Amino acid sequence: MHDEIERFALDGEIDSSNLVEAKDRLVHFLEQSMRDAGFVPALDLEPQFTREYNPETEKYNFQLSVYGIKVGRTRACELAGVMGGKTILSSTQRPKSKQS
Repeated sequence: MHDEIERFALDGEIDSSNLVEAKDRLVHFLEQSMRDAGFVPALDLEPQFTREYNPETEKYNFQLSVYGIKVGRTRACELAGVMGGKTILSSTQRPKSKQS
């Protein structure tokens, strides 16, 4: 059975001070939004980031796409992502609640 992959996209405008750092922040933001919706990154597919310089504003217009697989909100916090159809555990899992 194949997992259904969904595209999460973000576009906008950023200044040119540090494109690499800005891209990393945007990917992190989009991945966190995915997790909030119950998705984890499809680790087989790299985030796609394109930019185009706008000389009028002296900023870059960008488009970012990150691909995710639905696992549910609880599992999304526990997993780093899915690769090759297999779930990859996060190295920083949430502690299990203690039962009295």
